Amino acid sequence: MYGIEEKYREHLREELIKNLRLDFFDEEEIAAVFRDLEFLDKTISQKTLALCQTLSHASSSLVPKTLKRIKNASRFLSPKEMERWITHAFDLLDHQGVEPFISFISRIDEESLWDFLMPKGLSLQEAAPVLETYLTGISGLELKIAPGQESYTDTSTIYLPPFLGKYEERDKNFLLYKLMTAFKWAQISQGTLTPDAETLQALIKDSGPDHPDIETFFRLFPEKELAVDLYNILEAVRLGSFLERELPGLMQEARDVKKDFLKERPPLSDLPEKTAFVEALYQFYLKEDTDKTPYGIPEALIDPVLSLRIGAPHGESMRTLIRLYDTASGLAGAYQPGSYLLLLGTIKPEEVSLHLKSERRAHKKKLEGLITKILNMPDFEPQKAPSRRFVFREGQPEPAKEYLLIKGRIIELDRETKSFIEERGGIPGGIMVKGADIGGAGCPMTLTGLVEEEESFTEADGGIKYDEWDYKRGGYKKHWCTLYEHDIHPGHEPFVEATLKRYSGYVNILRKKFELLKREPKIVRRQKEGDDIDIDATVEAFADICAGLSPAENFFTKYDRQGRNFAVLFLLDMSGSTKGWVNVAEKESLVLMAEALEALGDRYAVYGFSGMTRNRCDYYRVKGFGEPYSDMIKRRISGIAPKDYTRMGPPIRHSAKILKSIDAKTKLFITLSDGKPEDYDAYKGDYGIEDTRKALVEAKEQGIYPFCITIDREASSYLKYMYGEVNYIVIDDVKKLPNRITEIYRRLTT
Repeated sequence: MYGIEEKYREHLREELIKNLRLDFFDEEEIAAVFRDLEFLDKTISQKTLALCQTLSHASSSLVPKTLKRIKNASRFLSPKEMERWITHAFDLLDHQGVEPFISFISRIDEESLWDFLMPKGLSLQEAAPVLETYLTGISGLELKIAPGQESYTDTSTIYLPPFLGKYEERDKNFLLYKLMTAFKWAQISQGTLTPDAETLQALIKDSGPDHPDIETFFRLFPEKELAVDLYNILEAVRLGSFLERELPGLMQEARDVKKDFLKERPPLSDLPEKTAFVEALYQFYLKEDTDKTPYGIPEALIDPVLSLRIGAPHGESMRTLIRLYDTASGLAGAYQPGSYLLLLGTIKPEEVSLHLKSERRAHKKKLEGLITKILNMPDFEPQKAPSRRFVFREGQPEPAKEYLLIKGRIIELDRETKSFIEERGGIPGGIMVKGADIGGAGCPMTLTGLVEEEESFTEADGGIKYDEWDYKRGGYKKHWCTLYEHDIHPGHEPFVEATLKRYSGYVNILRKKFELLKREPKIVRRQKEGDDIDIDATVEAFADICAGLSPAENFFTKYDRQGRNFAVLFLLDMSGSTKGWVNVAEKESLVLMAEALEALGDRYAVYGFSGMTRNRCDYYRVKGFGEPYSDMIKRRISGIAPKDYTRMGPPIRHSAKILKSIDAKTKLFITLSDGKPEDYDAYKGDYGIEDTRKALVEAKEQGIYPFCITIDREASSYLKYMYGEVNYIVIDDVKKLPNRITEIYRRLTT
């Protein structure tokens, strides 16, 4: 006995057959239509049948072509994506007619399908330029915006979701981005993440180190996630008055957004006690209703919470948090974090702590570089001075010129160094003299090692020496550069997962393309036996006979059905100039490339490079040839970040050394870079280009095929010389890089 669904399907079949016969389709043509329908996945065949039946009322002649286009689209789209695609086509047919319908289903190329699958809303990539300008305007600081799985800040970069689709209207999604940006700026400027040491020491008492930070503070709480969420909401309440004062127009618009979020909140009665306690505090923040106090908050804590609304120092939020946590932690049920992340974002104490420590190290390194530059000025003649280790006195009247006294040498401060010192109120602690660090007159001099806690690299630490080509003297500087291998520090953000979600439709198409490539046989020419005649070889043999020469016997071609034998090493530019969207695009490209290569089965490795001067060429391992594409590799991709300079010779030579050890028929070496080779020292201009070219020539001589992908629009002036006429490509827009890189690789290996 038929169910309702089977009866409906049979009705559609009968109606379609009737309409086809009315348009003079013969039985064979009708059978072909239903064969095409049977080809489709069961989950979408009925929807397709209904579509064809509706279409047959308007024009039966369009049914076969429509089915063929649906079949073609199904090769690229998953059943779920196909259902979306067919539903949209059906809507067009119902509401706009045949012409828009035909126009839509005719666009089944990869790019059109990808455009359709992209979710509606607003991407951070589109919004970021305006948001960064807005952020600079309201903060007066050089803060950066970057994509992250959720909204948070480490105090110098504000991370926002790569895509917002809460609202269909782009303007509303942009408003939401602005609110998230403004809230994170308020956290930075009002001390949410950087409470003063005195406050922290008073709260932590004897439980922490001499110099505590926000991460130290949250170690006090056994249920850290509960404490962080409570503090996040309390700070949102406290920062409201600051934002109302600084950005009244934006806060007026925020009221409607908060109402939208409030409508979606769950009833408190549906939640466990502990979770309901935090949810009530969040709803209190969204309501802005001073007549009602949050559910479950003890009477003694009502006034401290309400007082946060009229402005209070960050220490008050921390003190109130401790009291609220004592109450919340005693409630029943495990804490279930709520969906506060979209509007308020989150707080990541460990990220803040890591960044601040890194910033302190960078300041010391910057000062070292500035002084090194002064010491290496060609016309500088250091003078002898009393043998005091260091002279810099605050509070004295400034002379016309300022000096540092280092190891008995008077060093005149240039403008950049003076500015750096003034910004920080003096020389950072830790400048000290160690051994004969400063060279004699006329010799290159450096202060590497003078800064306390700086890494001191030596051969014993794993440094590898490489020659460098000096085109001026036409020879190598032997053992000139020292390269150090490191593992990329794994990132905490689920960058790979976010990228795969963002490019989900494209990734499916990509995998299918590369799987087909894997099965594609190769034609091998000039064989003694084979599957077909080699026309070129036959013509040459005939010419040899006519010339009285003995012809070759290799007249055949054959299909090589063995597996591919490629090995490719990707070398990623991690210089400071890649910060922002270049870094994101490079990482997204690696994710898509890894997905494609995993489907294809080609062996691959990924490394990054940066460094500063010939004494510190850094080479970062993301994935070695012998490593599987694991969660650790994905975390390393997430951890890729801009660093220092672009000395390309040593990492190219080291990459060639790695590839040389791999047993593969074809070895590819692909560099992703955003500019020409350049380092802090004299490695720039013609010198850097010539050494890079020489390193590439050395790689070619070892049977390695180098190729460069760059987004430097001026690159054609030097890449043609370094890589050769056809061994590079310039991407004119960084946004195109993730989509282009896989296609470039496919062409290189076919």
